[in-house]
Amino acid sequence: MKKVLISILSAFLLAAPAAVSASEPAASYSLDKKKTNSVTVTYNVNMHCENCVKKIKENISFMKGVEDLKVSLDEKTVVIKYNPAKTDEPTLVKAIEKCGYTVEKVEKVDK
Repeated sequence: MKKVLISILSAFLLAAPAAVSASEPAASYSLDKKKTNSVTVTYNVNMHCENCVKKIKENISFMKGVEDLKVSLDEKTVVIKYNPAKTDEPTLVKAIEKCGYTVEKVEKVDK
């Protein structure tokens, strides 16, 4: 009797998630990233080696609000695309400075 009850409950529990997912449209499970007004900012940073690049990437890329990060050792620049609703420039600058680097914002020049 116990074996029959366990078998029935197991079958029910295994079939329940399939029944739920079959009854709801597939779109309800997709990630719906809302379009944000992302801001891209470029900084000159006094880095000098690949370890500097690695250190910046490890500390900045996972910050809340950071959507994209490009670090160039050749140009000594850090380009950050971020969501202004989740973070701001002073927070980003402080994070880079906390890694031990000086930061200077690159102002865009229209040609």
